[in-house]
Amino acid sequence: MGLKKKRSARERAVKKRSELRQRTLRRFALSVLGLLGMSTVLGLALLAGGGETKSSRPTYLAHKTSTVTVAPKQPSLVGEEYPKEDRVGFGLEDLIEKTRKRAKGKNESPSTKATPKKSSSPELVLIIDDVSQPRQLAAIRKLPFPVTPSIFPPSQMNKHTPKLAKGLRHYMIHFPLESGSKKMNRFEKTLFVRDDPAKVRKRVEEIRHLFPSARFLNNHTGSVFTSNYRAMYRLYGFLKKEGFIFLDSRTSGHSKVRKIAAEYHMPYLGRDVFLDNVQIPQAVRTQLKRAVRLAKKRGYAIAIGHPHPVTLRVLKQAASLLKGVKAVYLDDFYREHYGR
Repeated sequence: MGLKKKRSARERAVKKRSELRQRTLRRFALSVLGLLGMSTVLGLALLAGGGETKSSRPTYLAHKTSTVTVAPKQPSLVGEEYPKEDRVGFGLEDLIEKTRKRAKGKNESPSTKATPKKSSSPELVLIIDDVSQPRQLAAIRKLPFPVTPSIFPPSQMNKHTPKLAKGLRHYMIHFPLESGSKKMNRFEKTLFVRDDPAKVRKRVEEIRHLFPSARFLNNHTGSVFTSNYRAMYRLYGFLKKEGFIFLDSRTSGHSKVRKIAAEYHMPYLGRDVFLDNVQIPQAVRTQLKRAVRLAKKRGYAIAIGHPHPVTLRVLKQAASLLKGVKAVYLDDFYREHYGR
């Protein structure tokens, strides 16, 4: 009996020491993360779950409600991959931005930040992706404030999209890159991380030939491609050589574009808010207000939507929501803030 008691006491002592050691290690890890200014980011990333959507038409959670809202059916191969913080819409980006600022740039060089010059009033760049039809472009041009259309290269949806750009001063190219969805990757002439340099260079040269006046591109889907440093670095170099400026749609939380832009000594351009991942009017308005708040706080914001009827209706009536900010075209924003 006495032997059993001694053994039990030893086991409790070993267990207690183990628990104490684990608590000490956890406290040490958290203190290190705190010094790096990343503890909040790590916690939020765990909450968000990371990763990407593999479905071309995911099920989204409506903002501030437990009701599940299924996005309406879209044309084949059209749409975006939404990082989970955008699908849920609980403001993860804003919190990460606060944490990054508190870190005071300890892990980020000035060239990586590429902060635009301060404007006299907050500016909001609005972009509509997936433009492939004349009626979509006409609806965008009728909006009561500047909105930049991002036009698809020729594809199975419309072989003549370069005609849409003729005579346009403000537009960009919506460039298909590899995603985690096999269906979305069937989009015509999508670039893959496995593609050899000659094929990538030829595709970039083809886009330049098709759209001789274009300056800006952003990725269509592309979560896999933009997360691959080697493939993205190579593409970025070819784009720069042809006079293109890349805007990161940020369809993945693991995008390498910010780092690569700094290495090429270029300002980083990245999407801040997706407007219509939940395609109901109130959700679109909520996201637009979110973009406006960010612009007022930071001095600028970049928001991306799509030519869904609900998005265009909300934007058509959104002048009052933009009070206090100035909507600008992407090229005007870039020229004013970066002088290029």
